[in-house]
Amino acid sequence: MYEQLYPCDHCGGRATVGLSQRVVAEIGETGFDYGQFGRHAGPPKIGDTLRRPPYAPQTERLACIYCADCGMSTPWFPYAENEADALKEAAPVWNRRLTRPEVTEGDLRDLIEKELGACDAQMVIDMLSRNDEDWETRGPLFRILAQRLVDASVSTIDSWPIEPVLRDAARYRKLVQLVKWLDVDGNRYIQFPTIPTPQEHSDLMFEDRIAVAIDGMPDRDRW
Repeated sequence: MYEQLYPCDHCGGRATVGLSQRVVAEIGETGFDYGQFGRHAGPPKIGDTLRRPPYAPQTERLACIYCADCGMSTPWFPYAENEADALKEAAPVWNRRLTRPEVTEGDLRDLIEKELGACDAQMVIDMLSRNDEDWETRGPLFRILAQRLVDASVSTIDSWPIEPVLRDAARYRKLVQLVKWLDVDGNRYIQFPTIPTPQEHSDLMFEDRIAVAIDGMPDRDRW
């Protein structure tokens, strides 16, 4: 059922099932506080599924579809045993909501300034589907966004080689094992060692110079 639900019309979030219950009968002990279980406590609350005590008013179980990001929700639908019965009624209501916010030129320009990756293709396509005016001005902006996605897809690799990661992890572990405790005015600090870098290494890249300096330190029990 989830794969048939459209993303949230307001923010594009994923649709989520919400369960709750509401009072349908005022049958309980004399002087019972019905407000404790929803008599005058407003609409049902998502996640209110705890079973009521025998002396509490009778309730009916409810289900809805809502967006966990912005809170947009369908009406509550009651069900007897299986919440799927209520969700079959809620799903068409959710998918009929087509009032998505319009895209502005400022939204597109803000997105261009960000570093887009291949994983942002769905977001750009969603903005393209919500634009219905000013194509003469926004068309070139969409072209720039599309080119950014193409460039990101070309330069994206499936996986990173593990060897550089392991080497950096070994260097970090060496530094951690050489840390000393330092007590100043009753407060404890950690002090990393001062690592010399020879002058002949000044032509190396910043990261390579740091790596060579740490590799030149004496080894300890690394693992």
